[in-house]
Amino acid sequence: MLKNKLNYEIKFIDKITLKNEIIDKNNFFEIGYCKELEIYMMFVFIFWIAGYYRYYKINEEDYNLYKDNPQLFYKKYENEIKQNNDGYTENFIGSQALRDYDGAKNFQNSYPTRDNIVNPFQHYVYINGILFARIVWEIGEFFIPPFQEIIIKDKTSEFPLRKLCKIKTDLLGNPICYYFPINNKSKNVEDLK
Repeated sequence: MLKNKLNYEIKFIDKITLKNEIIDKNNFFEIGYCKELEIYMMFVFIFWIAGYYRYYKINEEDYNLYKDNPQLFYKKYENEIKQNNDGYTENFIGSQALRDYDGAKNFQNSYPTRDNIVNPFQHYVYINGILFARIVWEIGEFFIPPFQEIIIKDKTSEFPLRKLCKIKTDLLGNPICYYFPINNKSKNVEDLK
C-alpha cells in the first residue's frame, strides 16, 4: 500500500475475487469477502455485448442479511441489482468495463499507449475505497473514476467522485474523461512511492 502526497492510500489491483461467495442465480449477482480489497462486495452481472461485472461495496451485516432474509437484501440493494443506469449509486466502486467509468465513449483510445501495450486499461488502482481504472498512455498513467451519479430528492444529480478529479482533454482540447490527479508533472507511477 502506497500513499501519495495528499495522504490517499493507493493500492494496485490485478484481480478481484470473492471468498465465501454466495451466488444468486435468479438475480445475477454474487456476494462475499474480497481479500484483495479487504471489504465485503457484491458482483452484479451485466448483460451487454460481452457480459461483465459491476462491483459494489456492501458490509458484513448485509452479507449476513442476505443469508437470513434475501427479500430485505433485495429491497436495500434494489438499484444496484437492476440491469439499468440506476446502479451508479454511492455503493458502486468499479467495473470490469470501461463503459462504467467517467469518460467519453472510447476515451481510452484518445492517446497512443506506452511500451506497445495493446489495451490501455491496465487493471485497477484502489484509492480510498474506489477502484479507479488504470489507463496507460504514452503521455502518462491516468486513474479514471467509476461513474457515480447520486440522485437527489429534487431529481437533480450529484457526481461525488468528480469533486476529487480533474478533466483530461484530447489533443484538440475536447474533454475525454475525469482523472484522479496524482502527480501532474510525471509520467511514472514510481513517483507515487
